[in-house]
Amino acid sequence: MYQRGDIKEGMTVRGVDGHKLGKVYAAGDTEFHIEKGLFFPKDYSVRYAEISDLRHGEVILAHGQQSLRSLSD
Repeated sequence: MYQRGDIKEGMTVRGVDGHKLGKVYAAGDTEFHIEKGLFFPKDYSVRYAEISDLRHGEVILAHGQQSLRSLSD
């Protein structure tokens, strides 16, 4: 299981389908925050348990973009 020390601000976050979901802008004890968008940014909170893999300095989540939206609702 991944934890706070594995995640760094600025890392790109991708869904399991390979689509870019945003970048990490903060890491807490139990979750990290993703920011997506330049002019009207949205942010999402994601638990470390949702990480599928870390590859080449990128975070790969265990789900895609649609699931990310439902996680933040």
